[in-house]
Amino acid sequence: MSYFIWFHQHALKHHQIIDKLLTQNYNKIQIIDYFKFENMLQKEPEFCLLYQKKIKCHERDYLNCYLCACPYFRFNDEGIKAENGILIKSQCAISSSQASYFINENIAHLDCSLCIVPHTKAFIQKHFDYEWIKIMQACDLHL
Repeated sequence: MSYFIWFHQHALKHHQIIDKLLTQNYNKIQIIDYFKFENMLQKEPEFCLLYQKKIKCHERDYLNCYLCACPYFRFNDEGIKAENGILIKSQCAISSSQASYFINENIAHLDCSLCIVPHTKAFIQKHFDYEWIKIMQACDLHL
């Protein structure tokens, strides 16, 4: 699946959950708390492929999935740049020291698994919007 397709499918899933919670009169803090990994695993098992395996994308005691993907993630399915015959399709906008790449068939993909920036409650509260796609709009370099 392309980054573009995943991004827009995920935005729709996120939007549907938010709409459901707003109809139940959840406030901002309750919505953020709802996206805690353990709760999402139980109540929204289709939200993430990893939920079906009961594994976290980041091994942390506290993991919040509101910002699944990071606002600093950048992608372009056609490629951002090429280096030494490797096409780089994603990168970190803040050049996190926790970021690395994995290469598959001469295509480099950003590996953010060691970074927890977008999964902390404080970061989510700071960048919160009811529309995930608004927070994430800079990620899609197709635009």
